[in-house]
Amino acid sequence: MRADATAFGDMFSSGRISLAGRHVMFDASAIGSMRSELLDNLGWEATRGILERIGYRCGRRDAYELRTQHAWSSEDEWLRAGLTLQYLQGMGKARLDKFEVNRERRQLNVSGEWLDSFEAEQHMQQYGTGSRSVCWMLEGYASGYASEFLDDNAVCLETDCRARGDTSCRFELRSLTDWGKQARPVQDMLTSARFSERFNRCLRTISEMTCELEQTSLDAIFTTDSRGFISSCSQGAGELFGIPPTEAMGKHAGSFYRGGFAEFESLVERLLEQRRVRNYLTEFVTGNGKRTPVSLSASAIRDSTGRLIGTIGVAHDLTEVRRLEDELAAKNRFMANILRDSADAIITMDPNDIVTSWNRGAERMFGYTAEEIVGKPIAILVPQELRDAHELESIALRFHAQGAITSHQTERITSDGRRIQIIFTRTAIRDDSGKIIGSSSVIKDVTSLRNLERQLADAEHLATLGELSAGLAHEIKNPLAGIKGAIDVIRDSLPADDMHREVLGDVLHQVDRIDKTVKDLLNYAKPKPPSHTTVNLSKLVNSMVTIARTGGPKRNAVSIEIRQLSEIPEFTGDESQLEQVLLNLLLNAQNAMPGGGRIEVVIGYDSESAEISMEVSDNGPGISEEIIKKIFHPFFTTRTDGSGLGLATCVKNVQYHGGSIDVRSEVGRGTAFTVTIPLRCRIG
Repeated sequence: MRADATAFGDMFSSGRISLAGRHVMFDASAIGSMRSELLDNLGWEATRGILERIGYRCGRRDAYELRTQHAWSSEDEWLRAGLTLQYLQGMGKARLDKFEVNRERRQLNVSGEWLDSFEAEQHMQQYGTGSRSVCWMLEGYASGYASEFLDDNAVCLETDCRARGDTSCRFELRSLTDWGKQARPVQDMLTSARFSERFNRCLRTISEMTCELEQTSLDAIFTTDSRGFISSCSQGAGELFGIPPTEAMGKHAGSFYRGGFAEFESLVERLLEQRRVRNYLTEFVTGNGKRTPVSLSASAIRDSTGRLIGTIGVAHDLTEVRRLEDELAAKNRFMANILRDSADAIITMDPNDIVTSWNRGAERMFGYTAEEIVGKPIAILVPQELRDAHELESIALRFHAQGAITSHQTERITSDGRRIQIIFTRTAIRDDSGKIIGSSSVIKDVTSLRNLERQLADAEHLATLGELSAGLAHEIKNPLAGIKGAIDVIRDSLPADDMHREVLGDVLHQVDRIDKTVKDLLNYAKPKPPSHTTVNLSKLVNSMVTIARTGGPKRNAVSIEIRQLSEIPEFTGDESQLEQVLLNLLLNAQNAMPGGGRIEVVIGYDSESAEISMEVSDNGPGISEEIIKKIFHPFFTTRTDGSGLGLATCVKNVQYHGGSIDVRSEVGRGTAFTVTIPLRCRIG
């Protein structure tokens, strides 16, 4: 008997089958959606087991009902009715190419193909082609129907499948005995309740663990399905998301990321490539805009074929860590600013004395920028004679023996060749094991302090010398006046043509020189009381230059020029002392150039330092370094007619105004004296 749809008459209508009052709805898309949900949430093996068991139970029940409620002309017709019923229920239409049945011997050998498998169609719409056969409900239904027919175990296996890339969906239906071991796992899955019990127990365990997770986990733990929708959420995750965990489930995870859905998709792409992502830094944003920094570790959840079916993420709140980092960074910036802007030089070196850091104090002290000296040996600052004396080697031995050097006094050279006096402290930098990996040095420039100490010593010496000189000058001056008077009397008593008159004239000239020296000594040792007036430096300079031009030696051979760099404000000082300073410098310059030359007087005012400067330079023969060290000492002179008190007096007058006088000279190229006086003079 030919069994097809006409055999059931009006049982098929309006999308349902009516059998003995039972209505079976069929909708391929609905069953396809169910398959998708099962695969996405439970994976391939569990889904196959569920769908095959559904088909198996439906097949056995349909076979039983069709046998008991309908009369069939033969057992074969009853068996073939199951194939037609599959088609009417919307699962698939079968075409047989082998049909060998012996119910008495319980033998079954049926094969064919499903011409219209809704399962293969729906699966490919959702997932495309893969490496597995997918007509699981059809397999289960045919197995269940045939098992009821044989009253013994029968198994249907799909041998070809369009979802696997084959040209058709083919199947074979045999008794379990004929299949042997090949079909035993499938039969166990279809007929044993253990699978469903184990699966249900697993689901209950997962549910209980998820509930416990949501209630107890402080860290944010959440899972998503393959589309990014949150499927489970711990209490900690709910706090980061700003909503209860139950409200978070079902929302898309991208709505909570700082970068939104695009950031989530980018993270998923990384998971597809790397399977897991560790310590991913981002921010979660709540509905009211609160941002929470987090460190996220995420893993991909895949099925047995490797397809992504979800993600799991664990996020740690970094708010407290970021607060501590910000505090530490602020402290580090504070310390760095102190070290960078310190007035003292603070430098670090590696174990080979190569400079590794160089602060602004070091830049100001030595004249090198950090870019110029970092990476170079510290020996660049050491004078050659100290290198020859192996000073650095001696320091290194002490440093490694003691681990530190304190208050070491020495000399160093600046970038422009100046020598400065320094005191430095050097401290070891060690690693966790205690090994020295470098050192730091704090350096103080004590050049001014040493100069001040020398000046104080000189002042004490000069004070003692002044008292001695004043007394001596008085003792010399009175007898000298008597000697001069006696010689005048003797000379005047001699005839005009007496040859001794000329000799006595030379004696009187020498006595006048002695008298002048004694007067200079008295002026230096006991200067006149100061007179405080308002000083106009421009007028003072013009006046003294005029005197030097008209009254100085070799006045026609030496030119004197004046150059004013800026407007100079008036200030309070002793005008006569400053006149004496400038005139002495001009006369010394003139005397240094008996063959003629050029003198330039440059005056100016620096508003930043509030200092007035006056420089007298010449293009004369210059002064050697040995002589420069002595020229400000009292009674030192290179002239046969000098007292050696002119420059010493200049220093004294300048220091009286709180200023300083410096000299620079190069043999053969001239000399320059620079006087610097603060605008608000510290007179006295």
